Amino acid sequence: MQAMKILAAAMLAAMLLAACGGAQSASAPMPSEPEMAMATAAPIAAGAPAALESYDSAAGGAAQSAPASQAAAQRMVIKTASISLQVAKVPDAEASIRARAEQLGGYVVSVQTNGSGDRQTSTITFRVPSDSFGAALADLEGLASKVLSRSVGGDDVTAEFVDLDSRLRNLEATRTRLLDLLAKATKVEDALQVNNALTDIQGQIEQIQGRMKYLKDSAAMATITADLQPVPPQPSIIPESGWQPLRVARQALGDLLEFGQGLAELGIVLLIWSPVWLPLLLLGRWGWRRATRGRRKAPAA
Repeated sequence: MQAMKILAAAMLAAMLLAACGGAQSASAPMPSEPEMAMATAAPIAAGAPAALESYDSAAGGAAQSAPASQAAAQRMVIKTASISLQVAKVPDAEASIRARAEQLGGYVVSVQTNGSGDRQTSTITFRVPSDSFGAALADLEGLASKVLSRSVGGDDVTAEFVDLDSRLRNLEATRTRLLDLLAKATKVEDALQVNNALTDIQGQIEQIQGRMKYLKDSAAMATITADLQPVPPQPSIIPESGWQPLRVARQALGDLLEFGQGLAELGIVLLIWSPVWLPLLLLGRWGWRRATRGRRKAPAA
């Protein structure tokens, strides 16, 4: 879609050049439609990756001037990590992570704390320079009594960044030609059409620049999320020694109270259900007496 817009802008520029008298501009002439299509679909030059920042600590600043044979070493990777730790004291570990992130040139993004005291848990997310990514993970593991889980990943956005850079250069070249045409336009209608095309091109340029800035910032700073949990208390393995009559008496008294409460609850239930079971009981008693009297009269007869 953007390539079609660029081609339309080029065709408009060619028509405006013809309307202005067909004179050749002092700058570079407008390309034809096939040339614009070739420029849009042209492969990226060998030196294009040199515009990327080098995120390899061994390459340093000399990576931008590296030849095409070393372009593979210049990668733009967005690094992320998630780690779950058991620590002796969660508040102390959280404070240490904050201080270490600042020392490495990073900052804390968010902190979520649950519970309190010995049951407090915390989830802290922070960002550090990509060069300090490994050091930050090593420091986190050094704070842990036990590492429960560890996940490290990366998203390689080098191809996307190079593609955006190529599209940006093409759009900027088109914008330069449209500005030349706008300066030479003699009709209001022509000027309005060129201005509309410039507005569309400028919007695309700003969108691409914003995306490129986001990719640069994301690749420059790695994101780490640490889940801090307290060390669970160890169960006692020392048996209780000696006879403890008070404990036995308390347990017996508790059992007695529980039994009494059970009897009281049973009585309350029977009392509430008496309209149901009491007539049945009386009817059964009456039937039993009548049957007994009948058996007594039979031998007498």
